[in-house]
Amino acid sequence: MRLIVHLTVLCLGLLLAGCGSVIDADQARICRDVAPALHDETLVIDEVSLTPVPGTNALRLAYRTRLGSRAVPHWIICSFAGQTGAARATLTAVDTDRGPLSDVKFYIIKRWWLTGAPPRAAPTAWLHLSHRQAYWLQQAINGTTLAGIYGLVATGFALVHGLLGRINLAFGEIAVAGGVYLLIAVGLESLAGRLGPGELAFAIVIGILFSMSISWLVGRHVVLPLTTATTSPQTVLIGTIAVAIVVAEAARITAPDRLNWLPPLLNIPLPLAGGGGFTTTVTAAQMLAAGMSLTGASTLLALMEFTRFGRAWRAHADDPLMAALLGVRVPTLRDGTFLIAGAAAGLAGAVSVIAYGTVQPGEGLAITLKALISAIIGGIGSVPGAFLGAVIVAGVEIVWSAAFDIAYRDLVIYVLLVAFLVLRPGGLLNNAAPRPREF
Repeated sequence: MRLIVHLTVLCLGLLLAGCGSVIDADQARICRDVAPALHDETLVIDEVSLTPVPGTNALRLAYRTRLGSRAVPHWIICSFAGQTGAARATLTAVDTDRGPLSDVKFYIIKRWWLTGAPPRAAPTAWLHLSHRQAYWLQQAINGTTLAGIYGLVATGFALVHGLLGRINLAFGEIAVAGGVYLLIAVGLESLAGRLGPGELAFAIVIGILFSMSISWLVGRHVVLPLTTATTSPQTVLIGTIAVAIVVAEAARITAPDRLNWLPPLLNIPLPLAGGGGFTTTVTAAQMLAAGMSLTGASTLLALMEFTRFGRAWRAHADDPLMAALLGVRVPTLRDGTFLIAGAAAGLAGAVSVIAYGTVQPGEGLAITLKALISAIIGGIGSVPGAFLGAVIVAGVEIVWSAAFDIAYRDLVIYVLLVAFLVLRPGGLLNNAAPRPREF
């Protein structure tokens, strides 16, 4: 129990680190480019802080101008036309500690200076690594997002298959739907002003809740009726494929009428390590996505291991009839399973949006296949196995993409799946044959 608490605290720390401030990367770049235009080129400018101005579409940049040992503090406030679309990169006014810029000076800066601002020197990396070490560290950081997405969706497969012995192939599209609803919420919140940490967190919750609702509806009105009507698992596969097509087409048809990209928030690269011409960087968005994935994973593992729901789920997976005779409320257990699986899928969609800025209609098919492969490799029906398989699949993808021809990447993943089905059909945790018996 203490280990779970420590993991949860660590993951929440990562989550809070990413949510410290929500700043549009393009707006941050523009505001930083304005400061050198206000001072003599012989002065060195040291940034102190860059923060949003509450209730406005503006950023406040605090900095020091330094000449030798003499440093003078200054600040500027850059106002923008909006929070989304082209308006977010349209500078409308600049206020300084010496007063607002005149119309003439503002026009000159906007018309000539910002179009050809000199490049800023890259900040120094925290650690010194060789070119090869920094390169592979970057690949490992990139792989954490993929592992989180695959693992969370694979959890949905594990939960439903462990309970019913059926596979719901709509989970990938349910994850995409969670990302779509997150973007819808962001678009609506942006109409009211600047998008802050609270608004972003609320949008993430909205996306997860909608995914839970979709998962519950699919479970109650598609998976359970088809499972009861026939003993063949193919009917559930066909039914959930139909659901996936409907969800994907709904997202595609409505795409022109809504916001489809998250503004570039938290995307300012921070140099971690480098040397030899390559620098490993990480963004606050990547840290937030990793924190969300780790928090979701640790929460699910704790839920299945230490709660009454987890014990009931394991009992039903072992022997459904005996579990019912011993007092397990099967309808409630099934509803809870569909809701938790939907929450995991919705969190995966949110992670994808935070890390990559968007989710595309139809993208759920690729997520479904990779997550299903992860669940099979780990041992379908096992929640820990789902995350273990996701780490393996994401690791193979990243290593192959970094070292070999990327055109063969998916082929290698499918060959890996075939190898596991032939050599170890029960997966790494041996939970797949003939039915899930243990968590």
